[in-house]
Amino acid sequence: MILKTPRADNDMFSHLNNPIYGVLIDSIINEYLIVHCGYNTTTYPRTALVANTYCDYFGQVSYPGKLDVGLRVVKLGKNSVMYECGIFAEGEEKVKAVGGFVQIWVRRSDGRPPPEGLEPEIRENLGVLLRGSEQDPAFAAATGGSSKL
Repeated sequence: MILKTPRADNDMFSHLNNPIYGVLIDSIINEYLIVHCGYNTTTYPRTALVANTYCDYFGQVSYPGKLDVGLRVVKLGKNSVMYECGIFAEGEEKVKAVGGFVQIWVRRSDGRPPPEGLEPEIRENLGVLLRGSEQDPAFAAATGGSSKL
């Protein structure tokens, strides 16, 4: 996915303002959930609450730059998902920022995690993003580890 950096998102040093990275990460994850997992933010019986966030910075980007972004799932639990995003300047190999968050999926009706866990469609489509994690079957096979949840 390629994103443009808006002029208004620069700070006084003409760099992308640090809080904007969090907004980008949130948007990248939500876009994947909506487009690839069939998540409807208003009618789906469950919602995701953010339990933890982070962002580590390794370089800077600024307007009018374009960003290449990547998304992976680090861990897929019964009702929780740990996401990680890489943010790159378009065409560059060196990552500018790595960030992510943990979501806990709960029922809208009572705010509690459902005992049956994530919906199968969401779990399956998030599972595609387990590349390079301990739960990635290819990673487990290569390292002799387990890919069980």
